[in-house]
Amino acid sequence: MINVLNIFAKGQMEDELLREEIDSFIANDSLLGKFYRDEKGHFFEDLTGEVRSDLRHLSEEKLFEYVTKCITKNSYEFWGERSDLADEYLAELNKSFESEDTYTANFSEEFYIETIKLIIQGGKWFEAFDIVEVDPSSEYQVIFRE
Repeated sequence: MINVLNIFAKGQMEDELLREEIDSFIANDSLLGKFYRDEKGHFFEDLTGEVRSDLRHLSEEKLFEYVTKCITKNSYEFWGERSDLADEYLAELNKSFESEDTYTANFSEEFYIETIKLIIQGGKWFEAFDIVEVDPSSEYQVIFRE
């Protein structure tokens, strides 16, 4: 059986906005934003962009440790059984933290395909995205609906 979602995701790999979503390590406006949270929500206040009030008592070092722990936990939850993809993401994120220059992520093709699939299935990029089974013996089938 052909995995249509893999084919579609691979075709989306060159989409600049989608690549930016994955490659950009910005805490509030990229895939990282999905991980930059705990059970109380995002680490930054919506209006001010400041660290959430309940975290301000932490020293800079303790805050960094806490945020790193949450990012790690959330990454493994996002990629589920594919912990190797979470490892790849976290390794690139760490390289970006260590870089003094603007860092360009270098993910594998498999990473992009699997991550794009998760993003699509999460509903953020395409509303009402669904894969339908088609009957190749039929002459006419509706495969797109509005």
